[in-house]
Amino acid sequence: MVKFKDEINNKDFEEINAVKKYFARIFSILSKKVRDKLMNLNVSEERRKEIKKELAFLSKEKQREYLDELYGIYNHFG
Repeated sequence: MVKFKDEINNKDFEEINAVKKYFARIFSILSKKVRDKLMNLNVSEERRKEIKKELAFLSKEKQREYLDELYGIYNHFG
């Protein structure tokens, strides 16, 4: 626990090893179709990470719907 507290004090939240592993696992639980669609979305890497975090807490169906809506938005305005 002390080591974790030291990491929190010395790093940004997303740079903590436990957090990095957690979000890496989230990306690996997304279906291949969703991962591919996310990787093909024309957004910055920073925005892609934000989207990935949002997708992690959605059901597979909601993930697809969310990405479909994002594609529509970015195609319409981008």
